[in-house]
Amino acid sequence: MAEHRTRPVSRVKPATLFSSVAIGAVTASVAAAGGPAYAAPDYPSWSEIEQAKQNEQAKQAEIAKIEELLGGLRARAQEATEASMIAAEQHRNTLLERDEAQARAEQLGKQADEAAAVAEISRMRAGLVAAHLAKRADGGLTSELAFSGDPDGLLKQLGTASKLGEHSQALYDQALADKNSAEALGRQAEKATAERERLAKLAEEQAEASRVAAEASMAAVAEQEQRSAQLYEQLALLKDTTAELERQRAEGRALEAAEEAIRNAPPAPAPAPAPAPAPGDGGGAPAPAPNPPPNPAPPNQNAVETAIAFASAQLGKPYSSPGDSYNTWDCSGLTLAAYRAAGISIGTHSATNQYYTLAGRGKAISPRDVQRGDLLFWGGGGSYYHVAIYLGGGKILEAPDYGKTVRIWPVWGSPSAAARPAG
Repeated sequence: MAEHRTRPVSRVKPATLFSSVAIGAVTASVAAAGGPAYAAPDYPSWSEIEQAKQNEQAKQAEIAKIEELLGGLRARAQEATEASMIAAEQHRNTLLERDEAQARAEQLGKQADEAAAVAEISRMRAGLVAAHLAKRADGGLTSELAFSGDPDGLLKQLGTASKLGEHSQALYDQALADKNSAEALGRQAEKATAERERLAKLAEEQAEASRVAAEASMAAVAEQEQRSAQLYEQLALLKDTTAELERQRAEGRALEAAEEAIRNAPPAPAPAPAPAPAPGDGGGAPAPAPNPPPNPAPPNQNAVETAIAFASAQLGKPYSSPGDSYNTWDCSGLTLAAYRAAGISIGTHSATNQYYTLAGRGKAISPRDVQRGDLLFWGGGGSYYHVAIYLGGGKILEAPDYGKTVRIWPVWGSPSAAARPAG
Protein backbone atom coordinates (compact mmCIF):
# COMPACT_ATOMS: atom_id res chain seq x y z
CA MET A 1 0.00 0.00 0.00
CA ALA A 2 1.31 3.46 -0.89
CA GLU A 3 2.38 5.79 1.89
CA HIS A 4 -0.56 7.72 3.28
CA ARG A 5 0.92 9.98 5.92
CA THR A 6 -1.21 13.03 5.40
CA ARG A 7 -4.71 13.48 4.16
CA PRO A 8 -4.76 15.15 0.70
CA VAL A 9 -6.85 18.27 0.88
CA SER A 10 -8.12 17.70 -2.65
CA ARG A 11 -9.87 14.52 -1.52
CA VAL A 12 -12.11 16.27 1.00
CA LYS A 13 -15.72 15.79 -0.06
CA PRO A 14 -17.39 19.20 0.38
CA ALA A 15 -20.74 19.46 2.07
CA THR A 16 -23.31 19.70 -0.68
CA LEU A 17 -25.92 21.56 1.30
CA PHE A 18 -24.33 23.72 3.98
CA SER A 19 -21.07 25.44 4.75
CA SER A 20 -18.85 24.12 7.50
CA VAL A 21 -20.27 26.84 9.77
CA ALA A 22 -23.81 25.51 9.29
CA ILE A 23 -22.62 21.96 9.83
CA GLY A 24 -21.02 23.01 13.09
CA ALA A 25 -24.40 24.33 14.19
CA VAL A 26 -26.29 21.13 13.44
CA THR A 27 -26.74 20.31 17.12
CA ALA A 28 -28.51 23.61 17.77
CA SER A 29 -30.61 23.18 14.63
CA VAL A 30 -31.82 19.73 15.63
CA ALA A 31 -32.65 20.97 19.10
CA ALA A 32 -34.59 23.91 17.65
CA ALA A 33 -36.65 21.46 15.59
CA GLY A 34 -37.69 19.61 18.70
CA GLY A 35 -35.04 16.89 18.62
CA PRO A 36 -32.55 16.15 21.37
CA ALA A 37 -29.28 18.06 21.56
CA TYR A 38 -26.05 16.11 21.17
CA ALA A 39 -22.62 16.82 22.53
CA ALA A 40 -20.13 17.23 19.71
CA PRO A 41 -18.34 13.87 19.24
CA ASP A 42 -14.57 13.70 19.53
CA TYR A 43 -13.53 12.94 15.95
CA PRO A 44 -10.03 11.49 15.53
CA SER A 45 -7.32 13.54 13.87
CA TRP A 46 -5.10 12.17 11.14
CA SER A 47 -2.12 12.21 13.48
CA GLU A 48 -4.07 10.05 15.94
CA ILE A 49 -4.88 7.62 13.14
CA GLU A 50 -1.20 7.44 12.15
CA GLN A 51 -0.20 6.74 15.73
CA ALA A 52 -2.90 4.10 16.23
CA LYS A 53 -1.77 2.30 13.09
CA GLN A 54 1.58 1.53 14.75
CA ASN A 55 -0.03 -0.62 17.45
CA GLU A 56 -2.50 -3.42 16.74
CA GLN A 57 -4.51 -2.92 19.92
CA ALA A 58 -4.70 0.82 19.42
CA LYS A 59 -5.62 0.29 15.77
CA GLN A 60 -8.52 -2.01 16.64
CA ALA A 61 -9.74 0.42 19.28
CA GLU A 62 -9.64 3.27 16.76
CA ILE A 63 -11.49 1.16 14.18
CA ALA A 64 -14.23 0.46 16.73
CA LYS A 65 -14.39 4.14 17.62
CA ILE A 66 -14.73 5.20 13.99
CA GLU A 67 -17.44 2.64 13.34
CA GLU A 68 -19.29 3.90 16.41
CA LEU A 69 -18.97 7.49 15.15
CA LEU A 70 -20.33 6.47 11.74
CA GLY A 71 -23.28 4.78 13.44
CA GLY A 72 -23.94 7.88 15.52
CA LEU A 73 -23.91 10.09 12.43
CA ARG A 74 -26.41 7.80 10.71
CA ALA A 75 -28.65 7.74 13.78
CA ARG A 76 -28.66 11.51 14.21
CA ALA A 77 -29.29 12.12 10.53
CA GLN A 78 -32.14 9.60 10.53
CA GLU A 79 -33.70 11.08 13.66
CA ALA A 80 -33.60 14.59 12.20
CA THR A 81 -34.99 13.31 8.91
CA GLU A 82 -37.87 11.57 10.68
CA ALA A 83 -38.68 14.77 12.58
CA SER A 84 -38.77 16.64 9.28
CA MET A 85 -41.01 13.98 7.71
CA ILE A 86 -43.42 14.13 10.64
CA ALA A 87 -43.64 17.92 10.41
CA ALA A 88 -44.21 17.76 6.65
CA GLU A 89 -46.96 15.14 7.00
CA GLN A 90 -48.74 17.20 9.66
CA HIS A 91 -48.60 20.21 7.36
CA ARG A 92 -49.94 18.21 4.39
CA ASN A 93 -52.85 16.87 6.42
CA THR A 94 -53.72 20.33 7.71
CA LEU A 95 -53.66 21.71 4.17
CA LEU A 96 -56.10 18.98 3.12
CA GLU A 97 -58.37 19.76 6.08
CA ARG A 98 -58.14 23.48 5.34
CA ASP A 99 -59.16 22.91 1.73
CA GLU A 100 -62.07 20.71 2.82
CA ALA A 101 -63.14 23.38 5.33
CA GLN A 102 -62.96 25.98 2.56
CA ALA A 103 -65.20 23.85 0.37
CA ARG A 104 -67.64 23.32 3.26
CA ALA A 105 -67.74 27.02 4.07
CA GLU A 106 -68.42 27.91 0.44
CA GLN A 107 -71.13 25.26 0.10
CA LEU A 108 -72.82 26.23 3.35
CA GLY A 109 -72.60 29.90 2.42
CA LYS A 110 -74.31 29.16 -0.87
CA GLN A 111 -76.99 27.10 0.87
CA ALA A 112 -77.51 29.86 3.46
CA ASP A 113 -77.99 32.45 0.71
CA GLU A 114 -80.45 30.21 -1.09
CA ALA A 115 -82.34 29.54 2.15
CA ALA A 116 -82.47 33.26 2.91
CA ALA A 117 -83.99 33.89 -0.51
CA VAL A 118 -86.62 31.18 0.08
CA ALA A 119 -87.35 32.62 3.52
CA GLU A 120 -87.85 36.06 1.98
CA ILE A 121 -90.33 34.65 -0.54
CA SER A 122 -92.19 32.89 2.26
CA ARG A 123 -92.28 36.12 4.25
CA MET A 124 -93.71 38.00 1.29
CA ARG A 125 -96.41 35.37 0.87
CA ALA A 126 -97.24 35.66 4.53
CA GLY A 127 -97.31 39.45 4.08
CA LEU A 128 -99.92 39.15 1.38
CA VAL A 129 -102.01 37.10 3.77
CA ALA A 130 -101.54 39.79 6.39
CA ALA A 131 -102.65 42.48 3.95
CA HIS A 132 -105.70 40.45 2.99
CA LEU A 133 -106.64 39.88 6.61
CA ALA A 134 -106.17 43.57 7.36
CA LYS A 135 -108.85 44.44 4.83
CA ARG A 136 -111.31 41.94 6.27
CA ALA A 137 -110.68 42.48 9.94
CA ASP A 138 -110.73 45.45 12.25
CA GLY A 139 -107.20 46.74 13.08
CA GLY A 140 -104.51 44.19 13.88
CA LEU A 141 -102.37 43.43 10.88
CA THR A 142 -101.72 46.10 8.29
CA SER A 143 -100.33 46.09 4.81
CA GLU A 144 -97.49 48.32 6.00
CA LEU A 145 -96.43 45.66 8.48
CA ALA A 146 -96.92 42.97 5.89
CA PHE A 147 -94.38 44.53 3.56
CA SER A 148 -92.09 46.04 6.19
CA GLY A 149 -88.55 45.03 6.88
CA ASP A 150 -89.53 43.41 10.17
CA PRO A 151 -90.09 39.72 9.33
CA ASP A 152 -89.88 38.69 12.98
CA GLY A 153 -92.63 41.17 13.95
CA LEU A 154 -94.79 40.00 11.04
CA LEU A 155 -94.46 36.34 11.89
CA LYS A 156 -95.12 37.02 15.56
CA GLN A 157 -98.36 38.84 14.80
CA LEU A 158 -99.42 36.29 12.23
CA GLY A 159 -98.84 33.56 14.79
CA THR A 160 -101.17 35.23 17.27
CA ALA A 161 -103.84 36.34 14.79
CA SER A 162 -107.23 34.85 15.64
CA LYS A 163 -108.62 34.68 12.14
CA LEU A 164 -105.94 32.60 10.35
CA GLY A 165 -107.53 29.99 8.17
CA GLU A 166 -106.04 26.60 7.34
CA HIS A 167 -104.21 27.91 4.28
CA SER A 168 -102.96 30.97 6.12
CA GLN A 169 -101.71 28.79 8.96
CA ALA A 170 -99.73 26.66 6.49
CA LEU A 171 -98.13 29.78 4.99
CA TYR A 172 -97.22 31.01 8.43
CA ASP A 173 -95.72 27.65 9.41
CA GLN A 174 -93.71 27.49 6.18
CA ALA A 175 -92.43 31.05 6.56
CA LEU A 176 -91.34 30.33 10.14
CA ALA A 177 -89.63 27.08 9.11
CA ASP A 178 -87.84 28.78 6.21
CA LYS A 179 -86.67 31.57 8.50
CA ASN A 180 -85.31 29.10 11.06
CA SER A 181 -83.63 27.05 8.32
CA ALA A 182 -81.91 30.10 6.86
CA GLU A 183 -80.68 31.18 10.28
CA ALA A 184 -79.38 27.68 11.08
CA LEU A 185 -77.51 27.45 7.79
CA GLY A 186 -76.09 30.91 8.39
CA ARG A 187 -74.73 29.82 11.77
CA GLN A 188 -73.24 26.67 10.21
CA ALA A 189 -71.60 28.77 7.49
CA GLU A 190 -70.11 31.07 10.12
CA LYS A 191 -68.70 28.09 12.03
CA ALA A 192 -67.27 26.58 8.84
CA THR A 193 -65.64 29.90 7.97
CA ALA A 194 -64.14 30.13 11.46
CA GLU A 195 -62.82 26.56 11.13
CA ARG A 196 -61.31 27.37 7.75
CA GLU A 197 -59.59 30.42 9.23
CA ARG A 198 -58.32 28.35 12.19
CA LEU A 199 -56.89 25.71 9.87
CA ALA A 200 -55.35 28.33 7.61
CA LYS A 201 -53.55 29.85 10.59
CA LEU A 202 -52.48 26.40 11.80
CA ALA A 203 -51.16 25.57 8.33
CA GLU A 204 -49.02 28.71 8.40
CA GLU A 205 -47.62 27.78 11.80
CA GLN A 206 -46.92 24.23 10.67
CA ALA A 207 -45.26 25.47 7.50
CA GLU A 208 -42.78 27.36 9.66
CA ALA A 209 -42.26 24.33 11.94
CA SER A 210 -41.72 22.17 8.85
CA ARG A 211 -39.16 24.65 7.52
CA VAL A 212 -37.20 24.61 10.78
CA ALA A 213 -37.29 20.80 10.93
CA ALA A 214 -36.21 20.58 7.28
CA GLU A 215 -33.22 22.85 7.91
CA ALA A 216 -32.20 20.73 10.88
CA SER A 217 -32.54 17.58 8.78
CA MET A 218 -30.45 18.98 5.93
CA ALA A 219 -27.78 20.12 8.39
CA ALA A 220 -27.64 16.69 10.01
CA VAL A 221 -27.40 14.94 6.64
CA ALA A 222 -24.72 17.38 5.49
CA GLU A 223 -22.73 16.71 8.64
CA GLN A 224 -23.10 12.98 8.08
CA GLU A 225 -21.87 13.26 4.51
CA GLN A 226 -18.86 15.41 5.31
CA ARG A 227 -17.83 13.64 8.50
CA SER A 228 -18.40 10.20 7.00
CA ALA A 229 -16.16 10.97 4.03
CA GLN A 230 -13.23 11.58 6.35
CA LEU A 231 -14.07 8.72 8.68
CA TYR A 232 -14.22 6.22 5.81
CA GLU A 233 -10.80 7.40 4.63
CA GLN A 234 -9.40 7.04 8.14
CA LEU A 235 -10.96 3.61 8.44
CA ALA A 236 -9.45 2.61 5.10
CA LEU A 237 -6.01 3.79 6.26
CA LEU A 238 -6.27 1.70 9.42
CA LYS A 239 -7.46 -1.39 7.54
CA ASP A 240 -5.27 -0.97 4.43
CA THR A 241 -8.29 -0.81 2.12
CA THR A 242 -10.01 2.08 0.35
CA ALA A 243 -12.66 4.54 1.51
CA GLU A 244 -14.99 3.40 -1.27
CA LEU A 245 -14.65 -0.23 -0.22
CA GLU A 246 -15.42 0.65 3.39
CA ARG A 247 -18.47 2.64 2.30
CA GLN A 248 -19.68 -0.27 0.16
CA ARG A 249 -19.22 -2.64 3.09
CA ALA A 250 -21.28 -0.37 5.33
CA GLU A 251 -24.01 -0.08 2.72
CA GLY A 252 -24.00 -3.83 2.25
CA ARG A 253 -24.43 -4.37 5.97
CA ALA A 254 -27.28 -1.85 6.01
CA LEU A 255 -29.00 -3.69 3.15
CA GLU A 256 -28.60 -7.04 4.89
CA ALA A 257 -30.00 -5.56 8.09
CA ALA A 258 -32.98 -4.15 6.17
CA GLU A 259 -33.78 -7.51 4.60
CA GLU A 260 -33.41 -9.25 7.96
CA ALA A 261 -35.68 -6.72 9.66
CA ILE A 262 -38.38 -7.23 7.05
CA ARG A 263 -38.14 -11.03 7.24
CA ASN A 264 -38.41 -10.94 11.04
CA ALA A 265 -41.10 -8.28 11.30
CA PRO A 266 -43.91 -9.34 13.67
CA PRO A 267 -47.44 -9.78 12.35
CA ALA A 268 -49.08 -6.40 12.02
CA PRO A 269 -51.67 -5.67 14.71
CA ALA A 270 -55.10 -4.33 13.89
CA PRO A 271 -54.75 -0.76 12.65
CA ALA A 272 -55.20 1.85 15.34
CA PRO A 273 -58.37 3.94 15.11
CA ALA A 274 -58.05 6.52 12.39
CA PRO A 275 -57.44 10.06 13.61
CA ALA A 276 -60.53 12.24 13.60
CA PRO A 277 -61.08 14.48 11.90
CA ALA A 278 -58.77 13.46 9.09
CA PRO A 279 -58.85 14.17 5.37
CA GLY A 280 -60.14 11.36 3.24
CA ASP A 281 -62.31 10.36 0.35
CA GLY A 282 -65.59 12.09 1.05
CA GLY A 283 -64.36 13.42 4.40
CA GLY A 284 -62.60 11.61 7.20
CA ALA A 285 -60.23 8.66 7.06
CA PRO A 286 -61.69 5.25 6.20
CA ALA A 287 -62.54 2.98 9.09
CA PRO A 288 -59.67 0.74 10.21
CA ALA A 289 -59.53 -2.75 8.79
CA PRO A 290 -59.15 -6.03 10.72
CA ASN A 291 -55.78 -7.71 11.04
CA PRO A 292 -53.97 -8.12 7.71
CA PRO A 293 -54.71 -11.49 6.11
CA PRO A 294 -52.06 -14.16 6.84
CA ASN A 295 -51.90 -15.10 3.14
CA PRO A 296 -52.57 -11.97 1.12
CA ALA A 297 -53.33 -12.29 -2.58
CA PRO A 298 -50.30 -11.72 -4.81
CA PRO A 299 -50.02 -8.31 -6.46
CA ASN A 300 -51.03 -7.67 -10.05
CA GLN A 301 -47.63 -7.50 -11.73
CA ASN A 302 -48.76 -5.34 -14.65
CA ALA A 303 -50.10 -2.70 -12.27
CA VAL A 304 -47.01 -2.97 -10.07
CA GLU A 305 -44.57 -2.50 -12.94
CA THR A 306 -46.59 0.41 -14.33
CA ALA A 307 -46.49 2.15 -10.96
CA ILE A 308 -42.77 1.46 -10.50
CA ALA A 309 -42.00 2.63 -14.04
CA PHE A 310 -43.75 5.93 -13.34
CA ALA A 311 -41.94 6.39 -10.02
CA SER A 312 -38.60 5.42 -11.59
CA ALA A 313 -39.05 8.14 -14.20
CA GLN A 314 -38.98 10.64 -11.31
CA LEU A 315 -35.59 9.50 -9.95
CA GLY A 316 -33.30 12.44 -9.30
CA LYS A 317 -36.09 15.02 -9.05
CA PRO A 318 -35.96 17.14 -5.88
CA TYR A 319 -38.11 16.74 -2.80
CA SER A 320 -40.61 19.39 -1.79
CA SER A 321 -43.68 19.23 0.43
CA PRO A 322 -46.26 19.46 -0.87
CA GLY A 323 -44.50 19.02 -4.19
CA ASP A 324 -46.04 19.97 -7.51
CA SER A 325 -46.15 16.24 -8.43
CA TYR A 326 -44.34 16.96 -11.67
CA ASN A 327 -40.96 18.59 -11.12
CA THR A 328 -40.90 18.13 -7.33
CA TRP A 329 -42.25 15.35 -5.15
CA ASP A 330 -43.00 14.40 -1.59
CA CYS A 331 -43.50 10.84 -0.39
CA SER A 332 -47.28 10.48 -0.63
CA GLY A 333 -47.47 12.59 -3.79
CA LEU A 334 -45.12 10.14 -5.51
CA THR A 335 -46.99 7.00 -4.43
CA LEU A 336 -50.34 8.60 -5.27
CA ALA A 337 -49.25 9.52 -8.80
CA ALA A 338 -47.46 6.21 -9.38
CA TYR A 339 -50.54 4.10 -8.66
CA ARG A 340 -52.80 6.58 -10.40
CA ALA A 341 -50.70 5.86 -13.52
CA ALA A 342 -51.58 2.19 -12.97
CA GLY A 343 -55.29 3.04 -12.70
CA ILE A 344 -55.47 2.50 -8.94
CA SER A 345 -56.67 5.10 -6.44
CA ILE A 346 -54.95 4.83 -3.07
CA GLY A 347 -56.44 7.83 -1.25
CA THR A 348 -55.32 11.44 -0.95
CA HIS A 349 -52.02 13.31 -0.79
CA SER A 350 -51.29 11.97 2.69
CA ALA A 351 -49.38 8.91 3.93
CA THR A 352 -51.86 8.52 6.80
CA ASN A 353 -54.86 8.67 4.48
CA GLN A 354 -53.30 6.27 1.98
CA TYR A 355 -52.75 3.65 4.68
CA TYR A 356 -56.29 3.92 6.03
CA THR A 357 -57.80 4.00 2.55
CA LEU A 358 -56.05 0.76 1.63
CA ALA A 359 -56.62 -0.81 5.06
CA GLY A 360 -60.31 0.01 4.73
CA ARG A 361 -60.35 -2.01 1.50
CA GLY A 362 -58.75 -4.99 3.21
CA LYS A 363 -55.37 -4.41 1.56
CA ALA A 364 -53.24 -3.97 4.68
CA ILE A 365 -50.49 -6.57 5.01
CA SER A 366 -47.69 -7.32 7.43
CA PRO A 367 -44.35 -5.69 6.57
CA ARG A 368 -42.80 -9.15 6.56
CA ASP A 369 -45.09 -10.12 3.67
CA VAL A 370 -44.14 -7.25 1.38
CA GLN A 371 -43.49 -7.95 -2.26
CA ARG A 372 -42.36 -5.76 -5.12
CA GLY A 373 -44.80 -2.88 -5.57
CA ASP A 374 -46.26 -2.93 -2.06
CA LEU A 375 -46.23 0.22 0.04
CA LEU A 376 -44.31 0.52 3.30
CA PHE A 377 -45.39 3.05 5.94
CA TRP A 378 -43.44 4.61 8.80
CA GLY A 379 -45.19 5.88 11.92
CA GLY A 380 -47.92 4.48 14.13
CA GLY A 381 -50.52 5.35 16.68
CA GLY A 382 -52.98 6.28 13.98
CA SER A 383 -50.58 8.55 12.08
CA TYR A 384 -48.05 7.71 9.38
CA TYR A 385 -45.41 10.21 8.33
CA HIS A 386 -43.75 8.44 5.38
CA VAL A 387 -44.64 6.01 2.59
CA ALA A 388 -42.45 4.36 -0.04
CA ILE A 389 -42.71 1.73 -2.77
CA TYR A 390 -40.96 -1.54 -1.94
CA LEU A 391 -38.81 -2.82 -4.83
CA GLY A 392 -37.63 -6.11 -3.33
CA GLY A 393 -34.22 -7.13 -2.02
CA GLY A 394 -34.49 -4.72 0.92
CA LYS A 395 -34.75 -1.64 -1.29
CA ILE A 396 -37.40 1.06 -1.67
CA LEU A 397 -38.20 3.83 -4.13
CA GLU A 398 -39.03 7.01 -2.23
CA ALA A 399 -39.19 10.78 -2.15
CA PRO A 400 -37.38 11.09 1.19
CA ASP A 401 -36.92 14.61 2.57
CA TYR A 402 -35.64 18.12 1.87
CA GLY A 403 -32.16 18.24 0.44
CA LYS A 404 -32.57 14.82 -1.16
CA THR A 405 -34.01 13.65 -4.45
CA VAL A 406 -36.31 10.80 -5.44
CA ARG A 407 -34.10 7.76 -4.97
CA ILE A 408 -33.72 4.01 -4.65
CA TRP A 409 -32.50 3.27 -1.12
CA PRO A 410 -32.22 0.45 1.42
CA VAL A 411 -35.19 0.17 3.76
CA TRP A 412 -34.31 2.35 6.72
CA GLY A 413 -35.59 2.54 10.27
CA SER A 414 -38.54 0.33 11.15
CA PRO A 415 -41.54 0.45 8.81
CA SER A 416 -44.60 -0.13 10.98
CA ALA A 417 -47.22 -1.02 8.37
CA ALA A 418 -47.64 -2.10 4.78
CA ALA A 419 -50.36 -2.34 2.15
CA ARG A 420 -50.81 -3.90 -1.28
CA PRO A 421 -52.56 -1.50 -3.67
CA ALA A 422 -52.40 -3.92 -6.58
CA GLY A 423 -53.56 -6.97 -4.58
